[in-house]
Amino acid sequence: MGQIGLNLPGGQIRRGAQMNLYTGLLLVAVVALAAACVMVYVQGSKLGKDGSAIGIQQRGQLTFKP
Repeated sequence: MGQIGLNLPGGQIRRGAQMNLYTGLLLVAVVALAAACVMVYVQGSKLGKDGSAIGIQQRGQLTFKP
């Protein structure tokens, strides 16, 4: 089409990926979720059996690290 003078709109524009508002919000959400996971793991390791974040304590014999 270029030989006869017909150019389609946007045919020559090549843009790379750009960060917009939604990409920034997604990045903030991922960082917040990662921070929440770390906080839950740290608090779970204080309450878990033998310092394990997923260890289950026996009923009536609860111990925790300060």
